[in-house]
Amino acid sequence: MGSVHRSRSKRPRGVLAACAGMLAVLVLAGAGCAPSCDRVCHKVLDCDLRPRLSQLECKESCLRQGGLYEEWEDDDKLEDFAAHRRCIMQATCDELEDGVCYDESLFVY
Repeated sequence: MGSVHRSRSKRPRGVLAACAGMLAVLVLAGAGCAPSCDRVCHKVLDCDLRPRLSQLECKESCLRQGGLYEEWEDDDKLEDFAAHRRCIMQATCDELEDGVCYDESLFVY
């Protein structure tokens, strides 16, 4: 019985390198992603920091704020807002209550 040879499609090394490069960029970009408004609001409400605010109201407000910065095409505000959401997710409830994540450039009121 003869051996069966399967032909493998050979891709040029440049294509493989490009694919590996794109994958690395996606992995690195994902490492700095900000948590969703839904997750942030869930944590804020779990910490009982905004007891009169519903999950839906919080999420809609968060999305509106992010959308406004996108509309303004303000990359600095978008990054500050992403950093703010990351801070909330990393902080304890006591730290949040003490204002550890408050950024006066985002919340001028």
